[in-house]
Amino acid sequence: MQALVTGATGFLGRNLVPLLLGQGDEVRALVRRETDDAELRGLGVEVVRGDLGDVEALRAAARGCGVVYHSAGLVSHERKDLARLRSANVEGTRNVLGALEPGARLVHVSSYSAVGWAPRPDGPVDETAAFPREAAKLPYAATKRESEQLVLDAAAGGLDAVVANPGFLIGPGDVYEISTWPVKRYLDGSLRYHVRGGLSFVDARDVAAGLVELAARGRAGERYILASDVGNLSYGAFFRRVGEVTGVRRVLLLQPRRLAVAAAPYVPWSVTRDEARAASHWWFATSAKAEAELGYRTRPLEETIAETVARYL
Repeated sequence: MQALVTGATGFLGRNLVPLLLGQGDEVRALVRRETDDAELRGLGVEVVRGDLGDVEALRAAARGCGVVYHSAGLVSHERKDLARLRSANVEGTRNVLGALEPGARLVHVSSYSAVGWAPRPDGPVDETAAFPREAAKLPYAATKRESEQLVLDAAAGGLDAVVANPGFLIGPGDVYEISTWPVKRYLDGSLRYHVRGGLSFVDARDVAAGLVELAARGRAGERYILASDVGNLSYGAFFRRVGEVTGVRRVLLLQPRRLAVAAAPYVPWSVTRDEARAASHWWFATSAKAEAELGYRTRPLEETIAETVARYL
């Protein structure tokens, strides 16, 4: 099958493309003009130059494709970036929808932040959770929620589309350090504080495999959380695991949320006020639906942590 991948040079895309090639798909990638595409071309991927705002390039890239994996987007928790986030995540998705050929299947990569946080650490959210009103004030979560709603509305109108809600990606291949930078900061000693809250840490390779299963077996118009139940960890617990795997043990101080937000510009912990606001929740989720319907599985967390830290040690 001919498959298009947006975001093919990103963390998730770098893990997805080899899986598609391995199952015999012909892969095409939409790549921004300023991005190095040598690795993709070396794998035999056809490259179309353009971005999510380039409607003609999107149409050319989607031509003849039976499945489109839309994983490109912008990650930022800064309120000042809201316009850029809407342009990339919402309007970019609208452009992808307009470029699809009749009969094509869309696998839309949203985020579990679009589902919302858990009210308490022992109650991870699933796909049916109500989106917290306060989450709509977080620019990344809000724009990912809006973009996936475009896809779900199109699916209600007959489009063959499924939505993936990945957890917080770690593992090998994060060349731009989009999500594994806290591990780097912990190891080099520049991360000294954490807030009350946590994430659902999951291996990007497992999420990529989940996307392939979604393309094959996901039910149109449905959302599927691709996270890790054992990866639902507070920040303190996660970094203790990193310390156990690497032998690099550091004392991290717990900051109250209000103090963390107020002090962010002044303390050496590498986050901004908006990032501290976003982090101060229990972003815990369950992948029970994907496990039951798709056979989705995740590898041992210690293995993922070991391969995450390898590039930083």
